[in-house]
Amino acid sequence: MFKVGIIGLGGMGQKMLSDMAVHSQFNAAFGWDPSSESCAEAKSAFPDLVIANNPEDIIADTNIDVLYIASPPNSHRGYFLSAIDLGLAVYCEKPFGVDVSESEDLVRRIEAANLPNIINFNHGNARGSTHIEEQLASGAMGDAVGVDIVIHLSEWPREFQKSAAWLGRREQGGFTREMLSHWLYLTRRLLGDGVISRAHIIYPDDGISAETHLTAELDFGGVPVFIRGATAGVGPVGTEYTLWGSKKSFRLHSGGRISSSDGGPWHEEFTDIPNIGDQDRQRTLDGVAACLKGEVNKMPTATDGFAVQKLVEGLLARNAD
Repeated sequence: MFKVGIIGLGGMGQKMLSDMAVHSQFNAAFGWDPSSESCAEAKSAFPDLVIANNPEDIIADTNIDVLYIASPPNSHRGYFLSAIDLGLAVYCEKPFGVDVSESEDLVRRIEAANLPNIINFNHGNARGSTHIEEQLASGAMGDAVGVDIVIHLSEWPREFQKSAAWLGRREQGGFTREMLSHWLYLTRRLLGDGVISRAHIIYPDDGISAETHLTAELDFGGVPVFIRGATAGVGPVGTEYTLWGSKKSFRLHSGGRISSSDGGPWHEEFTDIPNIGDQDRQRTLDGVAACLKGEVNKMPTATDGFAVQKLVEGLLARNAD
């Protein structure tokens, strides 16, 4: 069983605590957060969790097998470098970072250290994502001819994220970094590297708040990818991701549900799995465990995280003023 030290006990940190609590290969032993309220909430929900005095104590603890980082992205670099110095494996939330030049230097150091590292993109080992990858590779889909990504949120940050004020600010937060990045990772994994053809971002006039709307077109190996995202208006909340194929198309929904079409109506797949999203989170941890053991796996690394970061920051740089 891998002992885990967690830096960041907000919404994502507490979700990870819940997921690890029911996984056979992880023991979330130590945690820290600058918010005493978040520490108290985590301790109340998970009484065996030891709250550290500071993040340095967690990183230096020789009982820790892996460091899970769930803090704001501008802090990732420092924690990564400390972990590298001590030869500690890292499991880090996306985005990998915000400053591209700093992240470029960091990813070189991580690659040189040759230590296990994983970036927590949802599609690393998810059922629907791996199924699409297999169908595309086998030729069952035919040629990939386009991708549509549609994100709708009635508010940002979402309710469970409200305690993390930075998520609502353009400096480090926003739905493009926090949500779209998952789907850009998946697209790159399926189709290869991408470039931005055009993008338009709408920001509030206050100069502080994160983006409210995004439209963009990217090119992944000749396959056009169209994106629409908005954080306004009532209606269904989540993401709809469609990979159009010449023989068969697939549609992924937030929560892990997947549908397919060979020209007729959408047909839901894996209906025998009642809680596919819950299973996907456990499958993610299966992939993390495989990585830590040195087994063959396809989990996203810092190199993948940096490639996605460059796309995300490129999008956000459009209309930034």
